[in-house]
Amino acid sequence: MKSFAWVLAMGFLAVAGLSTPLAAQCSGGSCPNSGASTGGSCPNGGKSVGQVPIPKRAGGVAQRPAVDPEAVPSWQRVGTDSVESAAAEERPIVVYFPGEDATECEFSGKELAELSNTEAVFVKIAFTEDREASPWAEESAVPTSKLLSDNPSREYDIPVGKSCVLVCDWFGNEYYRTDVRVDASKLSSMIRKVKDQSDKAGEKLQKNLDKAKDYLDKQDRKNAVKYLLKNFGEGVVGLAPQEESIRMYHEILDAARLELATMVDNKDADGIKNLAKDLKKTDIENEIDDALESVKS
Repeated sequence: MKSFAWVLAMGFLAVAGLSTPLAAQCSGGSCPNSGASTGGSCPNGGKSVGQVPIPKRAGGVAQRPAVDPEAVPSWQRVGTDSVESAAAEERPIVVYFPGEDATECEFSGKELAELSNTEAVFVKIAFTEDREASPWAEESAVPTSKLLSDNPSREYDIPVGKSCVLVCDWFGNEYYRTDVRVDASKLSSMIRKVKDQSDKAGEKLQKNLDKAKDYLDKQDRKNAVKYLLKNFGEGVVGLAPQEESIRMYHEILDAARLELATMVDNKDADGIKNLAKDLKKTDIENEIDDALESVKS
């Protein structure tokens, strides 16, 4: 049994800040994210115990143990090359949005690292608090890639301050959303389901595209555009039916612009009004409104 004097001395040292606090332990070693983790995987696959201070060196500087390189996923840069590579192989993309103070320990582990080499492309998006729309963004009904945008955090609607993990297809279309506490087996299950989810999305787009084609064959431009806009509303990019929908949409608008120019030359206000009815909520809507004002003046 320790003497009363010894206990008293230890208490004094603790109060004076001279003792060294314990690190949060993974199952087999220290976790760099101890004290901040909400249960994310550690490099060795264990879970952090809780909010226990990280060991300190002299001078109060936090000591962060080295992360096992084999536990770090093979992160790829976000860009057209990585997306095109994923699309060529039809490899799903796992998109990780770390929190502001996240460490490499937050979303790592040997099993996750293995997934990044075998089952999916892993990309990490740098933390940002910015969710403001770009002042240079052009308004268009046509969907564009969220992953290749200037601010994926904004486009995927990632909550500020929260780490998030998305499981997407090879074009960056999101099908599953989870957090950094997801284990490798569950993440692998999500990855394997992406192909089926992508096929279902494509089937839905194809049905709308087929209806748009039928209406266009009947010279019913208004309803053709209606079903193309339904496809755009899905926010999906890259899939073949969506790409064909975009091509058809631009062909319709190009033809409409030629009609509009002729109507303006002829001061055909009624024709312009009918055109406006057919092409509501399209990229040409403002052009039609301006043309109508010009023939009225």
